[in-house]
Amino acid sequence: MLSSQNILVTGATGQVARTLTEQLNKNNQVWAAARFSDTAAKQALQDQGVETVYLNMDDADMSALPDVDYVFHCGCNTFPKSQDEAIRQNAEGTGFLMRRYKDAKAFFHMSSDSVYRETKDPAELISEDAVLGGFSVYAPHYAMSKLAAEGVVRYLARELNLPTIIARLDVAYGIHGHGGAPMALYEMMKHGMAYTRRRDGDSYCCPIHEDDIAEQVQSLIMNAGVPAVTVNLGGDEVVTVEEMITFIEGLTGMTMKMETADMATWGMKVVDPTKRKQLAGPCNISWRDGIRSVLERRYPGSVVS
Repeated sequence: MLSSQNILVTGATGQVARTLTEQLNKNNQVWAAARFSDTAAKQALQDQGVETVYLNMDDADMSALPDVDYVFHCGCNTFPKSQDEAIRQNAEGTGFLMRRYKDAKAFFHMSSDSVYRETKDPAELISEDAVLGGFSVYAPHYAMSKLAAEGVVRYLARELNLPTIIARLDVAYGIHGHGGAPMALYEMMKHGMAYTRRRDGDSYCCPIHEDDIAEQVQSLIMNAGVPAVTVNLGGDEVVTVEEMITFIEGLTGMTMKMETADMATWGMKVVDPTKRKQLAGPCNISWRDGIRSVLERRYPGSVVS
């Protein structure tokens, strides 16, 4: 774990990076960089001693940001309204951020497994050298912008001689932000919304708890390199969305409405954890224990069995 370092975390008030920011702040000086549309989250971080600094990924001039040793770039526009907005903020903005921190010890870039193409077998493990060119049904401009960002990151790692690591995140979940897919499933049950499953079978993923993310990425950034290193970031267990639904139903006593169509509500993937385990070790939280714990914390009284 990092200690006695100056660290910048982008997207620090969001679902993925909030816990990372809080954990890093216990042993380091941390700056949370964001637009801070969530003022309550900003105040909560400040109350813990985290410094906050405004960051707009549309800005080319980032000279006002503080000097730091390490950068964890987790912020991005997950629902860009156009291809121009997507590339400008997620790809070009990342480039300007790397240029600002060309003298950092290392740069961590959070990417997404949406950059991978769908596999014929939805349970197939996808390794880092798999075919790219994915598409996100829920956000049509997102996946391509994350792939474009990876190209920018790879180039600047070499151009700036900046040790860099790119992590392709699978299904993250936890108490912060929207809570991730498992919590979205709970909300769907709670409000009587239907989940659409694939006509030809289940949807598979490797969910990873926010505490494991916070631990894993600290180890991963110590393996940053030039050229940039690319690694999958998901949990150690493969689970179907349908299994998660059944498990949440059993915990809460609620029932999910189910529909069937050619495409599921979410397009999930299974990322191969082999390289991540080699670099950072195994995860500590099983998906069942993690989902139960998060439900109990986010929704007190929701777990009845």
